Amino acid sequence: MGYGSGYNQDINQVTPGIYRVTLTMTSATYYPVATGNTNGGGVWPYDWDNTAYTNGTSLTSAQALTLAQGNIRWAAILDCLDNLADCRIYDVTITAANGSGLNTDATNQPTAISFTVQFDRDSFILGEWTNWLKSQGSSANGTWVSNPDGSTLPTAYNSLNSTTTAINTVALALQDAIVTAITKGGSTGYTRSYRVFNSTSGGGTQIPVTITQPNTPTNIFGTVSVSQISGTTLAGSPI
Repeated sequence: MGYGSGYNQDINQVTPGIYRVTLTMTSATYYPVATGNTNGGGVWPYDWDNTAYTNGTSLTSAQALTLAQGNIRWAAILDCLDNLADCRIYDVTITAANGSGLNTDATNQPTAISFTVQFDRDSFILGEWTNWLKSQGSSANGTWVSNPDGSTLPTAYNSLNSTTTAINTVALALQDAIVTAITKGGSTGYTRSYRVFNSTSGGGTQIPVTITQPNTPTNIFGTVSVSQISGTTLAGSPI
């Protein structure tokens, strides 16, 4: 009579997917280096009062607005990823015009940002993003994607962000989602209330802040890269 371990592996168990994301923002055409306008700001992970900065409390009004616009784009990225699936963000690395590593100058727009995102389950991401693309009017023509349960979904060509790229992998879905977050507001603008440094009071003031896309989604798409660095499905027979 044999005795089993009581453990069985199946496709429903947690198999984390880990991805490394890089935003390359060296192009002043795609990410304008400007102050006090709705296109400026790029993507900035840290608020003015974060201890990462040595000059966050000496910003001009225009500089403070630019930083806040970048903060809102970063928050949009995090919100978009979290809406796809529960995730954790870590190992954020900033490169700025004055060097690599953690940039301590709150007036120096980042030229690159890299971060790692980990999903406990990433198998649903492609289907969720494909359905969202279809709801937005992207073409459903393309290859067919097999889901873990054996069903299939048409893979959308995202006519919003790239007219030539079929979104048919999780990495591409994440890339596409991040582009959508960066370009939130389109050319007409998106406004939210945000705490911005006030040079008069020397503290934060809650004011409406508006962002528009730094450039077209198609151009921004090429500045974002996503690669899976872990999370290959475990293979083998149940024990």
